[in-house]
Amino acid sequence: MRIFVKSSFKSVLLCLLLAAASSLAQDQPPSQTPAQTPGATAPAIPPPATPTAAPAPTATLPPPREVPSIVNTGSGFSIEPIYWRTQGHVLLRRGTTNTNVDSGDLDYPRHYDRSIGLKINIPVSKNATIRGSYFQTKSDGGTIAPVALNLFKEPIARGDVLGTTYSFAAYKISYDYLTYFWKRGTSELRLKTLWEIQRISLSNEVDDFVVDSTGALVNINPALGEKSMILPTLGLGFEHTLSRHFRWEARASGFALPHRSLIGDGEAAIAVRFNRFELLGGGRWLHFKTTPRGDHYNSGTLYGPYVALRFYWKKQ
Repeated sequence: MRIFVKSSFKSVLLCLLLAAASSLAQDQPPSQTPAQTPGATAPAIPPPATPTAAPAPTATLPPPREVPSIVNTGSGFSIEPIYWRTQGHVLLRRGTTNTNVDSGDLDYPRHYDRSIGLKINIPVSKNATIRGSYFQTKSDGGTIAPVALNLFKEPIARGDVLGTTYSFAAYKISYDYLTYFWKRGTSELRLKTLWEIQRISLSNEVDDFVVDSTGALVNINPALGEKSMILPTLGLGFEHTLSRHFRWEARASGFALPHRSLIGDGEAAIAVRFNRFELLGGGRWLHFKTTPRGDHYNSGTLYGPYVALRFYWKKQ
């Protein structure tokens, strides 16, 4: 009997404890987020980080192609008057159709004269310039006929006093193309190919002073003749920029038709530039021969120092 009462008492006590625990669980309020201040904005919750993929390997690209600088390259639109202190020797020679028994050869006296010229540079693209140039010179002198002559169908006796005059003019149009360049710092060395057309014209005049036995002037018999030619010429040019204010340039070109005519010329100069003006000083050389088909032809070589003042239309 005692054992049954004890067992019943334990069962009742266990039931009471289970009921109390259930009541406490129902009275506990649910969990809430922390209270927020009215008007405050809730902090943004960053999205979950997405793993970034490793960058894919890229191929090695070649360096960009260099573009030549336009600083002090002489490539802007410009006008350039030229003064050339000309020296040289021009010859008058018998042509292939001259059958006269008297000589048709005469050496004009050597002269030191001046040539006035003009050059215009017109850029047509980033790497090309059209250059047009012109100069003229005139020489007067006197000599003695070394033998009996026949010049332009005018007979001249040996020993006659001759007054000689020739007028020379040269025209050139050139397409200068920048073919290659080397650059190191602010210095550039540029190679240009030259595609040109040249025209040379000469006006010859030999005045034969006829005198009598007493030495008195009797008459003046002029021998006159015009000679000209047009040829394409090819060449190379170099331009080296040393700094913003200093550079030098050199070019040479020529062309020849065997047993016909020929032209060869070259020049080199140092240039000093300030703003839109550039002062050039250097030397020039020109050799030519007109076609021998005819009664006479001219050949000769002109050379000497020159100075020029170039004005650029736009400031670089």
